[in-house]
Amino acid sequence: MGLLNRVKNIFGAKLEKRLDSLEEPKEMLDYSIIQMEKSLREIIHNALEIGTAKKRLEMERDFNLANSKKHEDSAKNALELGHEDLAKEALFKKSEDEEQAQRLKIQIDTLNRSIESIVKSKKDLQYKIELYRAKKEELKAIYDASKAQIKVKEIMTAFGEDSRSIYETVDRAERKIKNIKAKVYALEELSNIGVIDEIQMGNKDDINSRLSELEAQKAIEEEFVKLKEEIKKN
Repeated sequence: MGLLNRVKNIFGAKLEKRLDSLEEPKEMLDYSIIQMEKSLREIIHNALEIGTAKKRLEMERDFNLANSKKHEDSAKNALELGHEDLAKEALFKKSEDEEQAQRLKIQIDTLNRSIESIVKSKKDLQYKIELYRAKKEELKAIYDASKAQIKVKEIMTAFGEDSRSIYETVDRAERKIKNIKAKVYALEELSNIGVIDEIQMGNKDDINSRLSELEAQKAIEEEFVKLKEEIKKN
């Protein structure tokens, strides 16, 4: 199983468990991106660890190759001086260093392949993070718009349920205002023919009270007209 697949399995299990505890869709989207970015940092950290180990092996390999060259030179010098035993011993050590360098090379090659895999996994995850980040903003916008639409529908539904009582209230208010207006016209008409003056002669307090009532009636009528206009707009 590749590194990215292992990360996917671990990340997927943890993410699913965490998402179960979240209810807000936008929080779920944000948390998913945060976890993906965390996985990306872990991949980079692992790449650094492997790169460091590879560099140590390369240094050890170079040391063995350098020793191998020294032992080869020592063997030549020993032969020139007629010391065959020393020459053979130097060549034996040269062979050991070369074998160790070869073993290190195999390990280095393995680590190189691991690093290549990590680099690919890192690029794939970075691409997915950017893709998911763009998708996250799109989904957030859709979610907000959907919530707004639901709110509007709830308001309209509630208004529909209450509209009958609202209209009945308006109708009652309208009838009362019409009755008051009719009284006002009647008072004006009776006043013009002198009936009101004869009935209310000398009763200034009652006249002032009637004027106050008329002013109040006028205010009610204006409020009623305003209410009707608001209902039409909605």
